[in-house]
Order: sequence, then structure tokens, then C-alpha cells
Amino acid sequence: MAAGSISEDEFWNSIISFLTLSSKIDRKWMIIDTQNGARYVKKTEIIKDTENKEHPIEDEDSAVFQGEESLDQSILTWEYHILYSQSFSVPVLYFNVHTQNGKLLSLDEIWKKVPETYQERLSEDRWTFISQQEHPVLGCPYFYLHPCHTAELMKNTPAVTDKRHYIVAWLSAVGPVVGLNLPLEYGKLCAC
Repeated sequence: MAAGSISEDEFWNSIISFLTLSSKIDRKWMIIDTQNGARYVKKTEIIKDTENKEHPIEDEDSAVFQGEESLDQSILTWEYHILYSQSFSVPVLYFNVHTQNGKLLSLDEIWKKVPETYQERLSEDRWTFISQQEHPVLGCPYFYLHPCHTAELMKNTPAVTDKRHYIVAWLSAVGPVVGLNLPLEYGKLCAC
């Protein structure tokens, strides 16, 4: 197996380790088992987008309000899925973003949400870094971070020697590009 890649068994062992950490930190990630036997890991986050500054909403019930305050802010729901790529032997992050009324954001709107820190670096790889394709489990369009460079990214990380923490290291590296920031506690607990 190429440096930086992981087997499917190592992927699921790392997912179990990651979910164990999640149960201690934020309880936002879960495994979804489908009727056809497929599995993926899911997190949904509701974000208040005020002048392109996004802030998580702690209480999902507070996202369903109407009033003057909601005129100058937008509520976005980010749904993240982690799957294993058989072709690349690495995890893949699938995601969709929709507004409070259910409208999915376009790829151009997604790129506007990418922090400036990453926009310049990724501008040349824009269309090969974030793409849209049919979700391999759900069969509907989802955006995803293309896995072709994941093994290269991961080959020099400490997670390669302790693959239980591969998912934490990988998400910490790629997640912020699409608004997915792991709390620092994930890294602190991995170091123990």
C-alpha cells in the first residue's frame, strides 16, 4: 500500500477511534448504516452566516426563528459525510450546503465560503480540488474533496505511524477548506 494511504480496515478502526473521541468532545459525528448495507460517517452543522462570517449555532432549535434579525443573516446547514475510497485507499469528505429554505449552494457559492487563506493556494486546482458527483451511497449530487492528493498529503504526518488517529489528522488538514474545523480537544486527546 502506498505511503499515506490506508486499508479499509484501518479506515474503520480510525473511524471508531474518531467516534470515541467525538463521544467525549462534541457528540456530533455518527455512523449511518443504510438499508443496502453501506455505511458512512455523518455530521450536520447549522451555521449562522453574518456578512460571510460563519458561527455555529449551538442549539438547533434556535435556527428556526423568524423576525427582523433574520433579514441580515443567513442560516446554512452543512452536512458532511466521510466515506472510504476504494480507488485511492483514503477517506473522502462529501458535503452539501443548503439555506434555511432548502436551496443547495452552487459550486461558485461554495468557493466564496472557502477561507481566503486557502483560496489563493487552491485557485489553480479549484475545479479538481472541490467537485460535485453522485454520492456513492445516497445516489444524489454531493460536493466532495477529491481524494487524488490525500495520500501525498498524509504520507508525512504522524498519523501514518498510528493509524488510529488518521481521520483526526486528515480532517484537521482538509476540513477547514470547507468550514469543518475540529475542536482542539481532538488533537489533545490523540496525543495522550
